Amino acid sequence: MKAEDMSVNSFPAQIASSGIVMGKALMMNQETLDELLSEVSDLDHFRKAIMTSKIQLQELALSRGNTEANILKFQLSLLEDAELIDPVIKSISDKETCSRAWQKRLDSMIEEFEEESDSYFKARAEDLKDLKQRVLKNLSKKNEIPPNPFERSDGPEKCIVLADEMTPSQFIETDWNQHVGIVLNKCSPNSHVAILARSYGIPMLTDLEVPLSRMTSNTPLILDGNKGRLIVDPSPQEMEEYEEIVQKFGEEKQLKETYLKNPSQTLDGERVLVKINSDSQELLNQLNPEHCDGIGLTRTEFLIQDGRLPDEEEQFQIYSQLIKWASGKPVTIRTLDAGGDKPVEGVTMDEQNPFLGFRGVRISLEFQNLFRSQLRALIRAAVLGPVQVMVPMVTVAEEIDAVKKILNEEFSKLQQKNIATEMPKLGMMVEVPLAALEIETFDVDFYSIGSNDLIQYLTATARDNPTVSHLYHANYPALWDLISRVAAHGRKTGREVSVCGDIASNTDYLEKLMKSGIRSISVSPASLADVKTFLASLSLNGCSDSMSSNSGELI
Repeated sequence: MKAEDMSVNSFPAQIASSGIVMGKALMMNQETLDELLSEVSDLDHFRKAIMTSKIQLQELALSRGNTEANILKFQLSLLEDAELIDPVIKSISDKETCSRAWQKRLDSMIEEFEEESDSYFKARAEDLKDLKQRVLKNLSKKNEIPPNPFERSDGPEKCIVLADEMTPSQFIETDWNQHVGIVLNKCSPNSHVAILARSYGIPMLTDLEVPLSRMTSNTPLILDGNKGRLIVDPSPQEMEEYEEIVQKFGEEKQLKETYLKNPSQTLDGERVLVKINSDSQELLNQLNPEHCDGIGLTRTEFLIQDGRLPDEEEQFQIYSQLIKWASGKPVTIRTLDAGGDKPVEGVTMDEQNPFLGFRGVRISLEFQNLFRSQLRALIRAAVLGPVQVMVPMVTVAEEIDAVKKILNEEFSKLQQKNIATEMPKLGMMVEVPLAALEIETFDVDFYSIGSNDLIQYLTATARDNPTVSHLYHANYPALWDLISRVAAHGRKTGREVSVCGDIASNTDYLEKLMKSGIRSISVSPASLADVKTFLASLSLNGCSDSMSSNSGELI
């Protein structure tokens, strides 16, 4: 029997995250919500539980990378939603217990989301369940979050978790060195847990065509996340065949590791700078700086805590750590990119259309005290190594002129105080179509194309809106014309042009990027090996010049 054949113990399932793993089953029984209910009926008690939940989510978000933080921030935004909170307050005012009022409101919303035909909205039901459980625990007499049920010291060393559900915060708090795979019955491939599993490289299946009640802990399992099946108590032959498959994948991984250690170049010897996107110091500590060409994007939004950006000295210390990690390679730090889907208390506005409003450099030029503090920290940090300051959401040349003026002023002030300084390179994000069309008007040291926002603004499509998601993609010739135009200007003027959006990490688009004249990209750390391996197999044969030699006149 071949590994691809179905055995009597092989059960089909939907693939949420690819990969093949073997391990012992770890069955999880979730605690019932009834255990978390308290009989208190007091608005102050409810408000305290909401505040405690906010603090817990904020602390958890700050300790994690961008993917986890964004998911947790979605839950935080729910706790600020009057449509969620006000009916609960009314019920409590009518003498219903806090726990019952909260549970009833959340159950009603969960039911509404689960009945939606759109998979995106169905998947958001899991966030509501996560939030429901967290607040109920904070309303309980314990008033604390108990240990994560997926953290089991008595479980097998390498196990595959089987459960009906897993919340995003439970996933984030789980030790994935101990667990190697997940099977969830009540979960969508579009869920936040599935997104996290893919981000962590944890194979995951959903919608298993057999009740979990038929499973028992410690049963040997093979989770095939490439073909979508779970093999229960596999035969010796099946084990042998899958061991061979896993070995083959291991060899391929070793090959990728080889490319990871070497400077990135195409098959025909074209050098390509491959940098990484940095979301947190914690993530960087897990990476070898020799495997990349520096940091191409540091999102300083991760510094915001309790709605506050750290002061100059705190920022200086954080930037210093990044520079130290990079070991002499360039570190590109984006100034505060607040607004849009990144609100900051006391800074951003409550706007009808925040993506087209007060965000990025527009906020920096308005709140100059915050901006100047950040620039001073960056000027001081540049003494320690090559720092590149990148300004987001630039639309017109006057904005860059204003930034330059402020940067020069703060540099001069620091010099007058005999503080060690170094002028960092100044660059801009190219994410507004107008900026790409008029790229010749921007006098900066480098350009970085933010493909995510560029697609959003080019197509007038909110990237987080599922109703128009079919329009949000990178296959428009006009998008590639813009990229080629910016790349051509960079070559003509001797300035580096990089791409730091999602398409840079996607091997489906790398060849098009190279042929558009791009020779510098910034990718997610998880995709670094795949990207460098793909580039090593790519032959350009001079196509880039022919495709983009006239790209300055394309639009």
